[in-house]
Amino acid sequence: MSRFESIVVAFNEGRVEDVVASVTEDYCYSDPTSGCIEGSAGHVALMRQVLERFPDRRIEVLRSWRADAAEFAEYRWTGTPAGGGQPVTMTFAAVIELDGEQMRRFANFQG
Repeated sequence: MSRFESIVVAFNEGRVEDVVASVTEDYCYSDPTSGCIEGSAGHVALMRQVLERFPDRRIEVLRSWRADAAEFAEYRWTGTPAGGGQPVTMTFAAVIELDGEQMRRFANFQG
């Protein structure tokens, strides 16, 4: 299982601390709506907000590739807002930069 696939499993199960269990001191998460969030604590806080707003959220990996110090993935994100509303579906491309076994960057780009 790739690093990205293990992140998806943890996120889908609500284990947000596991997503950032092994990151570098200068870790940065970014996506089109949040910008760059420095550090694992900030990323955990963001994921908790997402879980509150979309309790049924799910990520489905469409394709993924690995390189020496990076992983790339295309995925579909779905969720229904808490309290009802229209389901949301978005596609993203993700790039994960690794430093050995630790994650240095996790960048998402909306497709």
